[in-house]
Amino acid sequence: MFKTSDVRRPTSEISGVKPLILFGGTFDPVHGAHVRAALAVSQVLGNAPVRLLPNAVPPHRPQPLADASERLAMVRLACAGHPSLQADDWELRQAGPSYTHLTLQHFRRLIGRRRPLVFMIGADSFASLHQWHGWRRFAALCHLAVVPRPGAPAPLPSVEKAFPRGRPRLLQALPAGRRLMLTHPHMDISATAIREALEHWGQCRALTPVVEAHIRRHGLYNVRTSAAPAAPGTIEPDTDVTANIDANTYTDANTMETTRPHEF
Repeated sequence: MFKTSDVRRPTSEISGVKPLILFGGTFDPVHGAHVRAALAVSQVLGNAPVRLLPNAVPPHRPQPLADASERLAMVRLACAGHPSLQADDWELRQAGPSYTHLTLQHFRRLIGRRRPLVFMIGADSFASLHQWHGWRRFAALCHLAVVPRPGAPAPLPSVEKAFPRGRPRLLQALPAGRRLMLTHPHMDISATAIREALEHWGQCRALTPVVEAHIRRHGLYNVRTSAAPAAPGTIEPDTDVTANIDANTYTDANTMETTRPHEF
């Protein structure tokens, strides 16, 4: 069991035999599809632990609206009650842009050369992976778990070749270099749409109740100043995202970090 880190305390040494899964993003705000995707990848890889890492300074994209402490607090609330999920503040404690290859190098040093390390990524980001800073180093550091996203383009052949497809057992046996393609859950909602719903309606069912309560309590995303009460019978923007996953069936889609530009 990992100890929860905070902004003042370094991330503790990782131990264990299961893969370690990393899930980075702005989480501005973290929402239900994030949680469902993290749980799905954890489950298919033997209930492996997942670290959710809010970015400090996302490269080449607008900066988050909520500050680091609020985003970390929301991620911690979203992870509560899910033993396999944990908020991690490592990127928040680093200076400069939150480049993925630096995060991967850090966690590879922590867990050693032999333990599998898996980086979760949306299919749209996987399709632009060739634009990410230092992406060619990724295959020596981690596997990829690619979560489907509607309308994601196909990747370059060079990206597919760098990460040959593998089944869950192979990702659990090897330390790095393979690609797991998931068919569910679909990441079919964006944080942008959620922020717009919050500002207009003051609520959004794509959020977990505890995260929505935190947003309302702290007046994030202009909820207190701009939200209009929903009319009777009105349902705010929603998404229906299934948490089912077929461990034996995969789709083909492949990945941007001059950016980690596509938020979801």
